Order: sequence, then structure tokens, then C-alpha cells
Amino acid sequence: MENYIGKIVSPYNKVDFIDSVRLSISQDNIEIEFPSTERNFNNIKTIIGIFNGIGKITLVNCQNTARSSGAGGIIKKYNVEYLFKGGHIHKPESIYFDNVNIKMSGLLDWTKISSINFTGKDLSIKKVKRITIYKSDNYTIEIFPSHNISLKREFNEINFKENIGLKISSLNKDINVWDYLHLIKELKKIFFILSNRDTKIDDTTFNRKEELGITLFWAGSNSLGSPSYINPKITFEDIKLELNEIIHNWFDKKDLHTSIELILEKTINTQLSYENYFLNNCFAIETLHRRFNNYKLFDKSEFKSIKENILKSIENNDLRKLIENNLAHINEPNFRNRLTNYEADFSHLLPENQNVKNYISKIVKTRNYLVHRGNSKNIFDEFDMLYASFFIETVVKINVYRILGIKNKLIEKLLIETGEKINSLYQSNDRMRFED
Repeated sequence: MENYIGKIVSPYNKVDFIDSVRLSISQDNIEIEFPSTERNFNNIKTIIGIFNGIGKITLVNCQNTARSSGAGGIIKKYNVEYLFKGGHIHKPESIYFDNVNIKMSGLLDWTKISSINFTGKDLSIKKVKRITIYKSDNYTIEIFPSHNISLKREFNEINFKENIGLKISSLNKDINVWDYLHLIKELKKIFFILSNRDTKIDDTTFNRKEELGITLFWAGSNSLGSPSYINPKITFEDIKLELNEIIHNWFDKKDLHTSIELILEKTINTQLSYENYFLNNCFAIETLHRRFNNYKLFDKSEFKSIKENILKSIENNDLRKLIENNLAHINEPNFRNRLTNYEADFSHLLPENQNVKNYISKIVKTRNYLVHRGNSKNIFDEFDMLYASFFIETVVKINVYRILGIKNKLIEKLLIETGEKINSLYQSNDRMRFED
């Protein structure tokens, strides 16, 4: 954690200065603490100030977390969502930038792009061209190698640190800071789903022509989660030429995002129970099917006729209204039918001796039991429920890959590899639980 002392403009009257303000910045949290005689403990939109060792800053979305009273008066503490270093921004929603540079070490591991070359005992830095991975009518996204050099004379040391830079540049007019942040968050999701690599952002700097950059510290810079041994993993080389189409589809097909956010919750919330993890995956695959593979059980005109005949046969008005409401979605497949639509993917993932139809039936019965607390016969125990979640999550990701435009040959390879990993882990842990 880094601590700084400085002063801020009073967020209450925008005129007075408050001295002896303490600012703390850690990997997971930004906190400001200052004395105040104000009895107002509401959240604060923006605070501007200047601090030793960091200079001009703007704090945005400050949430009151604590207060204490003593001889010196009231001390207030606020958690901060965004910290802009390098300038004072009174209204962040009205600030626009030409481009933003991000550094992500996880992308270095994924892309293997390096500007540092070792030959024998010699070290050299080579020039590597930027790679455009996406271009729209409004902006481009480029990746490029980045490095920092630090010298420690007292130890006769020179340290090199490599990274990968990600640059989003406006092609027309400047882009609002919140729109940039939305793009960054969406890119982190797609990079994590594709690469199974850490998505922590090491540095975020916004730039405008002929002005010094403004650096951002923010809670969203943390990784979406830890890479997992059993997650599908696509190499950069396998999709480098298709990345423009893949990223375009990710931005364009927003109906994908709900399913992805449901399966990402486990990587973010490590305290999520096995039951909720399983249900999240069930909701994710059901939502994905409804939005991209949905079908009607009956022809529209045929179903209309069936529905009218059913309602005509009911004399009680209240009962008729109830039945009419229940008939609203009856022309769509149920959960079992939706899962059956992905039977081929399950058959690639599950062990050869596993009956796929029976396994799908067990998923349905377990889901129904957890939601309705009905019949508990032939449902998964907690151990098998966890691995069923792995299989369902993989089917969701595989079908997201298809929708994004990833080639079938690569998808078939991922199905086999991921299935082998999950089954190997299952067998190993299954033996251990019986040995115990």
C-alpha cells in the first residue's frame, strides 16, 4: 500500500481547502481520509486535490465508509472508485480523449510478442510493429510490446520489465472517458474467455493531443479472475488473423454478454457456493439457447389455433386468465430440450462410458430440485454437481466461440482437450474422496 499526504478542495463548498488529507492506494482499494466539521456523510461525486509524490489528482465516485470523532473533530473515510492522476477533472462525464494506453502483463503471456532479444551474452531491443487487432468506423485497437528499464547503481543492476500495450485510438472525434472504460471492460472479458490468462491492468493512461497524459487508478483494473487448468485455452496464433471479426462479434452480439457474465461470477466471487455456481451455469446455457438457438414447437398459426381452443374450453374467467398467462411460453422448448440441443458437445466432453441422455436428465432434475425443492431422487451430490458445472460452462464457452466466428476445427480440438482435463481431474479427486 502507498500512502500520500496532501490537501483537497472542500467537496462541500468548492472554495475552502482541507489540509492533512491522507490518501492510500493499494492493489485492491483506494481510500481517502480527511478532517471535517461537516455533518454531511453522503457519498461524493468528485474530489480534487494535490498530494506530495503524486501531484494533481481527481477522485471520482467516493463512497462514505467510516467516520470517527476525537479532539481534532470528525475524521471521514471514503472508498474511491476512480483516481485520475495528472490533472483536475471537475466533470468526468464531459472529458474526452484522443486515445488510451493500457498495459496488461497477461497479454504478454498470451501473445508471446517481445521486443527484447537475447543472443549469447548480448541483449538488444528490437523494433516490433504494432498489430491492429480491431478496427471500426470510430476507433482502432492495437497491441504492441512495451518495456521498462530500471537502474540500481548501488547493486550494479539493470532490470528489464516487459509488458504488452493495448492502445485504443479514436478515428474521428475524441471519445468520452466512460466510453473508453466500457470498451476496456468488454475487452477484458473477451480476452479472459479466449486466453484463460490474467487480465489485470498494470497501467491506464488517457491522452489528448499536445497534452500530458492522465493516469487512471481504478478498481476495475484488477483481473476478472484466476486462470483455470480446466478452462478452454485458445492461443493467440490460432486466432490472430480472425481477431478483428471475433472482437466485432463480441461488441455486436450483446446478447452473449449475459451468459458470459453468469459464468464469470465464479472467477470473481470465490465464495460462490457450488449450488449457485451450478444454477448460474444452468441459467447461462438456457439464456444462450433462447437467444441464439431458440425454436418454436408449433407453427405460429397452428399454436394460435391450439391456444384459442384451450381457452374457449375454460368457463371460469379467473382460471382462463391464469392459463392464458401460463401459455405465453409454452411454445418454446423446455430446459431439457434446450440441453438436448447441445447433446453433441456434451458427448465430446463426457467420458465414453457416460450415457449423455441420462446425464442431461440428471442436470435437469438437479436444477429443478434446487429451484423448486421438489423430488431429490436421481440428482447430483455436491461433488458431481461441481463437475457438472464445469461441463455446462464449457459447453456455453464453446458455443460462444462458434457465435464469435472461431473455426470448427479449433472448437473440436478444444472440446477434446477440455473434456480430457475435466475427466482427469474428476477421476483424481474422486479417488481421493473415497480414500479419505
